[in-house]
Amino acid sequence: MRFKKIFIIMLIMIFAASFFALAAVEASQLDPRYSDEDGDMVADPPADESEWLDPSVIIFAYSPVEDPAVYEEVFADFTEHLSNELDRPVRYFGVQSYAAQVEAMRAGRLHVSGFASGAVQDAVNKAGFVPQTAMGDEDGMIGYRMAIITRQDSDIDTVEDLRGREIPFVSESSGSGFFAPRALLYEEFDMLPGRDYDYTFSGSHDNSILGVYHEDYIAAPVADVVIGRMYEGDRIEDPSGWLKTVYESPLFPSTAYGVTHKLHPDLQQRIKEAFLNFDWEGTMLTQQWEDEDRFVEINYKEDWEVQRTIRAGSEAVAELLGE
Repeated sequence: MRFKKIFIIMLIMIFAASFFALAAVEASQLDPRYSDEDGDMVADPPADESEWLDPSVIIFAYSPVEDPAVYEEVFADFTEHLSNELDRPVRYFGVQSYAAQVEAMRAGRLHVSGFASGAVQDAVNKAGFVPQTAMGDEDGMIGYRMAIITRQDSDIDTVEDLRGREIPFVSESSGSGFFAPRALLYEEFDMLPGRDYDYTFSGSHDNSILGVYHEDYIAAPVADVVIGRMYEGDRIEDPSGWLKTVYESPLFPSTAYGVTHKLHPDLQQRIKEAFLNFDWEGTMLTQQWEDEDRFVEINYKEDWEVQRTIRAGSEAVAELLGE
């Protein structure tokens, strides 16, 4: 068993350059029932036009939340707009779980939906979800980045300088504070926990940032948006005076809104246009999401590459560590 693990690690090191590119592709393969002739990584409409859906009532759902009725009200202005644009009723469907949401779209019972960022890959591959838009502003989609930070007076200038050091992750359940940095450290730098660095848990992004600020930690991976919030809350000094970023991930995308691939292509386009021309001013969406003010167009193949990379890296690390 030990020899097998060593052999696997050797192979990974030899093929590291090619593995990064292949992992993202293989981790995003569609269910065999779907086709992708144009190579955009999402399902094409059914080849048989008789299978295209043109429902008299459109079923819309947001991601699973504790109280679906609250978000039914939040999206009321938008669903009314969508109904007017499509000349048919739009009914809000409160989903109870991601599994139920994926299955409803897979079965064709859910036509338009918002899938949380981490669930998008499964929705695309297993349910034929076609991401079209996300919330954003005039600069595009709003999300966050995972940054590895240290102090300007530290001896850490690159990620490679962290070899042999201790890295504070946030918690074992944190996506941006554990799974993402652990996977990206492996995928991009061939660094495995326990082999190339030690690790501990800080308990929160705030604690990780404060730990670096007070020199309790040499460096830490954190969600970049938390740094700004802590400065605005007077919990740390101006980051420009002490903080150094040695790594910044691509933008982590937010919730993706889109359709089932089974819808008639013309209807898919009309739905996309309805999202893009919706005026947020005076609606409850602006109260729920203060930083966003519109829906913007997205590209699943490009915008979700970082999520596919993280999943591939997480699976590879877990296998190598016997988790």
